[in-house]
Amino acid sequence: MLKLILSLTLILSVALCAVPVSAGAEGSLRLLAVNVGKADALLLFSGEDTYLIDTGTAESWPMLQRALKVQGVTRLIGVILTHTHKDHAGGAWALAQSDIEIDHWYASAYYSEVKEKKHPAVLAAALRGQEVEWLRGGDELPLDGARLTALGPLEYTDVENCNSLVLLAEGGGGTMLLTGDMEFPEEQALMDAGLIEHFTVLKVGNHGNPDATLDSFAALVAPDVAVISTDSTVDTNTPNKRVLKALMATGSQVAVTQNAAQGVEVILQGGSASAVLLPWPDTLPAAESGVLLRELSIEDDSITLYNSGSKAVDLSGWTIFSTKGKETFVFPEGASIAPGAALSVTGLSAEVQGDYQWPDKKLWNKKEEDIAQLYDSWGWLVSELSN
Repeated sequence: MLKLILSLTLILSVALCAVPVSAGAEGSLRLLAVNVGKADALLLFSGEDTYLIDTGTAESWPMLQRALKVQGVTRLIGVILTHTHKDHAGGAWALAQSDIEIDHWYASAYYSEVKEKKHPAVLAAALRGQEVEWLRGGDELPLDGARLTALGPLEYTDVENCNSLVLLAEGGGGTMLLTGDMEFPEEQALMDAGLIEHFTVLKVGNHGNPDATLDSFAALVAPDVAVISTDSTVDTNTPNKRVLKALMATGSQVAVTQNAAQGVEVILQGGSASAVLLPWPDTLPAAESGVLLRELSIEDDSITLYNSGSKAVDLSGWTIFSTKGKETFVFPEGASIAPGAALSVTGLSAEVQGDYQWPDKKLWNKKEEDIAQLYDSWGWLVSELSN
């Protein structure tokens, strides 16, 4: 019981931190670990550059989209997928359909569970007519006023989590180690190579699961701030008690994304790091009303929206999501629906094309319940319709 109380005290203490310096402060690094459930989506800010490291799940895209809007992100110098698992790469498809400018797509050069043509980074980049730049240990990426290096992976493994890109951001007088889902073997390989030392900030590997963060690894890193991206209602073993104990032994301040509505923000400046739990701003607009999902046709591979309101509605950035197949459609900039009007969205397998084309086929499950969800551009759920 004492250990549990100590762990909870450490996790909750992050809310008592002093308010950090502003995001645009010169000579600082800012990390926002967005609360996307038991998944990863990290925004790394330095000077004029912003990276998105992992994209959460397909179903968490509305939360990530909201965070991007709140943070004022309209351009990413790069999207980095640490590995191919859906809780890190699932939102890439929706992101590629969004109006956010993306300069580069990066991914680990090693991956074990998909072929290249089905790699989520390849599919997302191709949707924009771009190609993926493959990274391995030792490669460097551009970062305004700072330095971003891939420490790992050093070699291929059949364990996909251990093919995770491990990134080192240096700036603000300190360092941030961002570990994807790295497990014990990759940790040990990096330690054996002499690449692990004290880092100011640690993004804890694999959601704080017991198969990551060796005690010896935690002792070497001894971070001032450790961030865990997870949702313990999805995985009750995260954050794991042993992992928390290992981090506590180093005196680390531990912050968990599930405790923050928007996510955990870490500021690194002057060699000192602090973390706060970010709420959503009180100024967020309410969910749009009046637009409904009215008809879903498995045979026609289509879905219809209807505007029951008295004014036209801007659909730019709105999302339709299939809960069974995890397919996502994002309305392009300039899309709208007039009052009393209907419009259709059809998949690639539809014989007759609708008003908008979903860049996927066979959208709706024929044998099991599939729920279509409509989200507005702020990520609020507006309407649902079952097949």
